[in-house]
Amino acid sequence: MNFDDETLNLIVSRVVSALAEQAPPSLASKPCGADEGHACTADPRPVHAVDAPMLPAMLPRLVAQTSSQIAVGRAGNRFKTDLYLRAREGHADARDAVHGRVPPDWATQNGLVALKTRCSDRREYLLFPNLGRRLDALSAATVAARGVVAPDVQLIVGDGLSPNAIVENGRATLEALRGAFAAAGLRTGVDYYVEYARIAVADEIGVMSQARATVILVGERPGLGTGDSLSVYLAVNPKLGQDNAEKNCISNVRPIGITPAEAASLSVAIVKRGFETGVGGVALGLGWGRQ
Repeated sequence: MNFDDETLNLIVSRVVSALAEQAPPSLASKPCGADEGHACTADPRPVHAVDAPMLPAMLPRLVAQTSSQIAVGRAGNRFKTDLYLRAREGHADARDAVHGRVPPDWATQNGLVALKTRCSDRREYLLFPNLGRRLDALSAATVAARGVVAPDVQLIVGDGLSPNAIVENGRATLEALRGAFAAAGLRTGVDYYVEYARIAVADEIGVMSQARATVILVGERPGLGTGDSLSVYLAVNPKLGQDNAEKNCISNVRPIGITPAEAASLSVAIVKRGFETGVGGVALGLGWGRQ
């Protein structure tokens, strides 16, 4: 369906007016997260940084919906100083997340068998992505030594591009996944932690264990101020080099995003649907596969 500019402007105007009418007047002078029930619990900040807004009552409602930098105003054609400093802080947080490391004993403390990819260090991991998609010889031998486990779901945790996300939110998310799959009657078998992991390392582990599905929890590539964000990638009928279009992703698992419990519930639903249809990823969303 196509709309001309006049129709689009009318739609936008009506939506903005509706938001303005729904915004509680008492929130007009409060920062994001000031009232109970607000979605945003991030760094509180003034919501009226926009000079002379046309609809001032709407700004608190917009800000409360997201931690994104909206309604921040400007100084001439530049960011205001506080926003510029927050952006620098967020960039530093992202850099720290990328270059961080999961503590050596984290895997053991969480009941995981520790593995490593073919990367020798963090620098090599960042520069040569393919090396993070396969296990090194010792790790492959470790998986092989356990024989064919053939679980319904092979659970894997990888440090990914934000080890800090694993440190901050990995344990709670892993426990939620374990509990949800057990409650659904799906066997998970041996769980692994992979250092210097890319998402595709789950393909090799899934094939070696002959799992019906793989679920890998990884630290997601951080943006500004998102160094604690996890993603859960799910694949049915794993195979080496499995295309990303055959995988499903639940992203932004963190305190101000999707909760571990929500991610676990969604994971169970996706895997069960994948088993029913025999497909995953885009095809699963389109309803293809066995009927």
